[in-house]
Order: sequence, then C-alpha cells, then structure tokens
Amino acid sequence: MNSITSVSLQQRLIQTKERAQQIESQLGEHTEDQVLLKVGAELKPGELKQLASDYNATILKQLDIPDVMKDKFGGRLLLLQTGPNLSEAETLAALESDERVLLATANDTMELMDVREHPVNRPNDLHGEQWALHNENVRGGLPGADISALEAWGVTTGKGAGKGGPIVAVIDSGIDAFHEDLKANMWTNPNEVRDGKDNDLDGFVDDIHGLNAVDESGNIFDEVGHGTHVAGIIGAAGNNDKGITGVNWDSQLLGVKITDDERVSLVAAISGTLYATERGARIANHSWGGPRRNPILEDVMKSSPMLHVCAAGNAQKDSDIEPFYPAGFDASNIISVGASTRRDNALFFSNWGANTVDVHAPGARVYSTLPVHEYDELSGTSMAAPHVSGVAALIASEYPEATNEQIKDRLMYSSDPIEEMRPLSVSGGRLNAFKALEDDKGAPAEITGFKVSETTADGFKASWNGVGDDGMEGTAARYRMQADFGDGPKRLIPEFPKGPGVQEQFSFQAQPEEEARPFTLSLNAVDNVGNRSSVVTASGVIPAAEVPLKADFEGDNTWEVNGTWDRVEEEGRGLVYTDSPNGPHEPGSDTSLTSPAFNLKGLRNARLTFDAKMVTNQYDFFFVEVSTDGKGWKNLEVLRRDRTPGYGEWGSYSYDLSQFDDSEHLQVRFNYEPSNNGKEDGVYVDRVRVLAAKGPGA
Repeated sequence: MNSITSVSLQQRLIQTKERAQQIESQLGEHTEDQVLLKVGAELKPGELKQLASDYNATILKQLDIPDVMKDKFGGRLLLLQTGPNLSEAETLAALESDERVLLATANDTMELMDVREHPVNRPNDLHGEQWALHNENVRGGLPGADISALEAWGVTTGKGAGKGGPIVAVIDSGIDAFHEDLKANMWTNPNEVRDGKDNDLDGFVDDIHGLNAVDESGNIFDEVGHGTHVAGIIGAAGNNDKGITGVNWDSQLLGVKITDDERVSLVAAISGTLYATERGARIANHSWGGPRRNPILEDVMKSSPMLHVCAAGNAQKDSDIEPFYPAGFDASNIISVGASTRRDNALFFSNWGANTVDVHAPGARVYSTLPVHEYDELSGTSMAAPHVSGVAALIASEYPEATNEQIKDRLMYSSDPIEEMRPLSVSGGRLNAFKALEDDKGAPAEITGFKVSETTADGFKASWNGVGDDGMEGTAARYRMQADFGDGPKRLIPEFPKGPGVQEQFSFQAQPEEEARPFTLSLNAVDNVGNRSSVVTASGVIPAAEVPLKADFEGDNTWEVNGTWDRVEEEGRGLVYTDSPNGPHEPGSDTSLTSPAFNLKGLRNARLTFDAKMVTNQYDFFFVEVSTDGKGWKNLEVLRRDRTPGYGEWGSYSYDLSQFDDSEHLQVRFNYEPSNNGKEDGVYVDRVRVLAAKGPGA
C-alpha cells in the first residue's frame, strides 16, 4: 500500500474536518495524545511504521493477539502517540478514511465499579457474615436471599491447580497474591521464576501470578484494594480457618492489574484481556466500565474464547436506553450482572435492563479480602459480578466441556425468580449456584394451545398451556417470548411459569398507531440449565387506532393562530406551521397555535404525536399543552434547545394523554415564548395526531 504525503495529510485533515468536529464533541474521558488502531493483519512491520509516519505519529506499542484469537479477530492492534499539532479527534477522523485502518478509537478511560462503606468488625462466623453465600437473617436479611452456596458445595467446591480446573482472570486493580486467604489459590506461571528475568520469553519479567498491564511487569500488587476484594469473592480458600470462603473454594486466580487507582485505561484493559487469553484463562471478571462503546474493546472481547463476566454499572440507569460497557456488548461469551441486596431487592444504584442485564447477584455490603491480610465490606455491581464468576468456575469445574453459551444459560435460567427483577434483567432472577450445577438433560415439553386471544389498537392478549421442567414434570424455569412486527424480533417478558397444565396468559400494551400492524409471536420454555422446548408460534393483527385529531396542514385549516404563526412550504413535507413565517422572530414575542376541539368519548390510551423542528435560542421555551375547556391549560412538556436532541433537525415527539380518556372536549396548543436574547428562526410543527383505542363497550 502506498503511503500518504504530508500534503495529502493536510488535504485529508481538511476533508475530514467535519467528522473531526463530530468526534471531538463525542469524546469522553481518555488518555490524551493516544489513539488505538485495529489494522489489517497483512500489514508488515515496515508498513506499520509507514502508517504511523504518515500521520506524524509514533508507535507506542503493538499488542500481541493470541493465536487462539487471530482468525476471529482478523487484524493487528497498535497504540499510537498522535503527531505534533494534531488532536486525537483530527487524527481519528483522518485514520477512519485510511484503507489500511479497520478501526480507530481514543484510548478511553473507564472506572472500577464499587461503592465504599464504613468498616465493620471482622466476622467470627464465616457463613454468618457472608450473607450472599448463606443468609440466615443476617442484619435484617431475608432468609434464603442468597446464592445457595452451601448446597452447591455439596456438588463441587471447584478444581484448582493440578486438578484440571478453570483459570479465572481477575482483570482489575491487581491482587495481593500473598494474602493469607488467596495465596493458596493463585495461578502460578509454570515457566517463570522470581529472578528478575523473563524466563518464558513472553515479554514480561517475573509474571509469576499474572500481569501488571500498566507498567508491563509481573508486579500485580493491589494498591487500590478493589481487585483483591473481587478475587476473594471468587476464590478465597475455603475450609482453612482463615477469614472468608470464596464461591469457588479451590480455584486458580490469575491477577491482571489494569490500574493503579480507580481509572482504567482502554489499552491496559485490552492488554490484560489478551494476556489472560494467552495464558488459557477460562473466565474473566471485569468489574469496571463506562458509557462509551469502544469497537476495538468489543472486538477483542468477542474474539477471546473466555467467558467475560461484567459489572452492569452503578449509575442507576436503564442500560437498554443508556448502555454501559463492556457489560453492554451483545455476545454469547459476555454476561452482564446487576446487584442485589440481602433482602432480594435490586440494589438501588445498580443499572438494570430488560434486554441488556442478564442476571442479578449479591452486591450490597459484601465482605471479602483486602490487601495485607485485611477484610472489609464493599458494595456495587463490582461485587455482584465476581459471585457470578465464581459460580461460572464451579460450572466449568463440574462440566468442563460446557460452552460459553451453555454456562451463560445455566447462570441465567437457574437464577431464583424475583418478581421485582422480572422487568430488570433478561433472566428476571438472582443467582443460584446450586441450581446452576444441576445435571439435567431433559427439556421441557412442547407448549400447546398457544394463541392470540384478543387484539386491540393498544395491545393484545395471548395464552397457552404451561409445561414442566422435564417434559410435564416439575416447573420450567422461564418462558422465552418474542414478537415480530415486521422490523425484527423483540423480547417480551411473560410471567414466571406456574406449572404444567396451568393456563398461562400474557398481556402486551402497545402505543396506538395509525396503521394496522400484523405480528408474529414465538414462544418456548427453558429449564434451569438452558434446555429448551421447541418453538411454537402464533400470529395476529393490532388494528389501526382511532384518530380523533389529524392535521397535516394541507388544504382547509381550522387551527387557531395567536401572533405570528402561519403555514410555509417545507421541502419534502409540503405545508407546515411555524411561528416565524417571515424570517427570525422578534425577541420576546409570545405566539401560540391551537387545535380545533376533539372528542375522546369511548376511547382509551390516547396519545399525542407530532413532528417538530427547533431553531431557537437557549432560553426560548416551546410549551406543549392540553385543555379540557379552552381556558385552563395543562403543560405536558417544555422543550428547549439544550434539552432537545437533534437541534435544528426534524424529530418526532409523543405524549401520553390517557389521563384525558373519555373526555368529550379537548384541545392541543403549541405555545412559543422566545427570550429577549436575539433573533432565531423559531419552531416548526407538522403531522399532528391524536391516536387512541376503543374503550370497553365502544
């Protein structure tokens, strides 16, 4: 491949200026003056140097891809220091257009996921303080709100070094490998000795128990405490009369240090993941993350053969709407873990997601190891994830041939169903180690009697005959239901199974729409370990909604204008209403646009929808209002420039009017109040609809 000249670099920077501005506005916290590249595997060393030189950049490191990942990953990884007088955004924009570059990202910074709490006394009773393993009303805890560890240990306590058990990589702030409760279960590099030399020629000196990916040494000592705490939850030595017991008593813990504080470098996280993969780790625990989706990190984790157990995040957000990564990467070898309390509630600050968080596990006030033979409590999804990693290791010990997907199924569908968690995760449950180890080869029976029993403009009802765990015996763990309205399958959340032969019912509420919508449902049952019944289907049609108000502003017009509102021609739309038909509005000139009266008698679940474009000052206000008498107005929302996504672009807006169901006289008003801070083009409105379903008896 030919290199680019300095002149063409300047040209490329000009050509990608708009993209650079976009990247600059989207950059989160990152390491300055660094970019990470995925380039074609066919590039030779000289070509890599030339690539860096073309951008006045320097190669800081090349990350080695393990052989087991090379085919699937399909590229090389380079960390570059950006060139003089070039920002990360400019460099990234230019590199994106380079045919030699497959992916280019900033070296993003993420965070460890824990919340620190006040110290407590060291426990006298192992099981009494470790409520997550065995909860006997510990400090007001709910008996049984635990992972059933005692029962699980009757099956296996794990398999450590020399027993063929799985290696668990703790990719975190390091581990105190000499802790009294961890040293017996630390992975040991068989080809390395502590002598200040790189005995196994892997590029790292004295990596006896793992890697320090921050300074590329074998010193994994944990200055933060977070990684040591996580390691203890997973695999503190059991039955040794010291401290605590880990979920996986007999373990192999590989320490991977990716931070010296609580900030995690993307490159360190990737380097650590590659190292763990190369050393044959079966499971990796990632109790860290951030809101930015990095495609290179995603590529690395999906290409790695490890099962990646990831903290869902502590931002108290719906991850379906605001994803958290790496937990939010969608892959069969990635499992996202939310946090629960000793009373089987979801921990209040834990992220959730009906489609993006897989399972909950104990994460509130969890007692575990800290550096220098100490113990303490921490809370967070950071503490929930290692409970899952520990159980995953037990599964891999007992079922060494199990695939990532099979282990993930066991972790999810063996979870104890918790009604509060049903809409908060895919499994709707809290981790149960004992049920995850069940030796079960029988699948639930095929579901019978599956049908759509009712359809209305605002939803449908379906029913079927319940099945068991093994055929018609026992109770199935979950139902898996999807609906396809023509735009791909979407997951639905039925009730937990009631048992074989019981009629199950499911109600789905939809927003009324103008057009009828055919749909197809698919349904099957799954047991504790992921055995599935065959899929059955049913279909129906959601009828078109009633439309008591419809305005496209073409032809005759019955809307009332106060002030400057008038119709103008908008390319691709025809006539639309705007408050400023003759150019920018005058500052401080209030205007309104009011609909004719409409009737919701005999209707339910009414909804207002419209398209709007805002070209406004920061302190201009656009009120969306409703009235039942034309005099008093109820505000539905105030739209402002700084609160409106897609500023200057047409967008669709929707508001629930169900509080006005069955009203006989309603009006909608768009009220625009510009500030005194200069002139702007104002607001535009089009395609106004009120949609509703027929009510009972209508």
